Amino acid sequence: MSFDVVWADLKNIYQVRSEQRPFFTSRLTEADVQKWSACMGTSKSALYDQIAIHMARGFHNSELDFTFCDAIVNDIHAVIVSTRETPPDLFWLVFLAFDAGEFLPPGQQGNPIDAYTRPQIEQIVKNHFGQGRD
Repeated sequence: MSFDVVWADLKNIYQVRSEQRPFFTSRLTEADVQKWSACMGTSKSALYDQIAIHMARGFHNSELDFTFCDAIVNDIHAVIVSTRETPPDLFWLVFLAFDAGEFLPPGQQGNPIDAYTRPQIEQIVKNHFGQGRD
């Protein structure tokens, strides 16, 4: 199994009509993670990082939207917490970047996605790939 199959599964799980946003009717599960990890012959930590960087690049290049990415990282984080795993560093940075875009701190104005998520994701992509926007 290649990562393309995992990504296709994720898109299928989180496929929503615009009127459903931001509420997703499906969520990934621990069973999904275990299946993907086993089929790819990789650790769950490596899988989490691979999903995270794929989302970071997609968001950075405006190919993926915030709601889609945020839902996935939140659900992966829920799996990590429920299984008492330690999140891998790269996944954790991407999770925190999307988490930062969920709300504005009290007294702040503007768009938290533009103010917090975009700059953090840009830095992650730059650090991971040594580049800016593709």
